[in-house]
Amino acid sequence: MANKMRLLAIMVLTVLFSVGSLFAQTVQSAKEDLESDDDAKIIAAADFLGSKKEASAVPKLSELTTNPNMSVRLHSVMALGNIGKNDAVEALNAVLVNDENAQVRYAALLSTIRIGSDQSNETLEQIIETETDPLIQDLLTKREQKRASGKKK
Repeated sequence: MANKMRLLAIMVLTVLFSVGSLFAQTVQSAKEDLESDDDAKIIAAADFLGSKKEASAVPKLSELTTNPNMSVRLHSVMALGNIGKNDAVEALNAVLVNDENAQVRYAALLSTIRIGSDQSNETLEQIIETETDPLIQDLLTKREQKRASGKKK
């Protein structure tokens, strides 16, 4: 009986260690895919790493927010929001101010709000004055109204 329990425990530990190393290899391969020349691989990797909230991918994802491909920028910004680390705020602020694509800016705004860092307040106040996209303007207005009503309480 003791031998069977010991064998079962060994089997369970083996499975647990195997699954852990499989996950590590998958995260590692996704991080490697962020360096690819294939935009589809980069997008898939960004989505995967964002869904896993993989904080170690933030530096590369932040770098990809300036990629020439709009879809790569969009998915990188969304991944940063899903990961939710303050390390991404500077890159997201730059997207809010500089990206020419409204979809990417909107995703950056959502990601910024999700992270909730005070580091974005100045940037958000700045873009209220300059933003031309009506969806982004609406979200900024609602955010300001919510903040104002929260201060009154």
